[in-house]
Amino acid sequence: MLLAHATLVRGAAFLGSGLQPNGGDPVAIGGTLATKVVGNGLRELDRFLNLLVDEVAVLAAGDIIDTVAFARRRNTAGKIAMIRRSMGLPHPDHERLRAMGRTRDCLFHCGGVVRRASYAGTRTMIAGWPPGTAAAKAPGLVLQLGDRLEVTPLDLARACQFYHDIADTIVADTKIFIGWIEFPASSGYIGNAIVACDGL
Repeated sequence: MLLAHATLVRGAAFLGSGLQPNGGDPVAIGGTLATKVVGNGLRELDRFLNLLVDEVAVLAAGDIIDTVAFARRRNTAGKIAMIRRSMGLPHPDHERLRAMGRTRDCLFHCGGVVRRASYAGTRTMIAGWPPGTAAAKAPGLVLQLGDRLEVTPLDLARACQFYHDIADTIVADTKIFIGWIEFPASSGYIGNAIVACDGL
């Protein structure tokens, strides 16, 4: 679980900085394929989150969930909702996760042109991040069908921070749920011994 979390955190920092190897203030991703690159980067972050949730399922819900079948599921928002229900936790970011899915598909498959509405019978798509300099947790940017979704460095940084925050929350909640104990290092060779109580 910790390795999956660390992988997502590194990926979010890299993409959120505008693909700068050493991080730093966000910069724009240039080039003729920039939109597709951003879309693909967000797809990769979602995949990292999906794999993290698979690890959580084994630790926290292996006795009530078929973890093999669960790992084959690709709907990350749905998987997180299932895991949180099994732990008796709310899932407040479900709609934003779904909006992020539509946003990355728009970028990757449609070159940033809005082709699909968020809800049947409507003509608008809600993006996975708020407009402009609105608060980070403000309602998502609303676009009409046919509009082009332009991704600013701030937009991308916020999207990556969103994935980072969800990963942090899931790991913290899982540690509490399973009674995770972190022992201090006993020697320079062993390092931190991190053991889940149910594995003792």
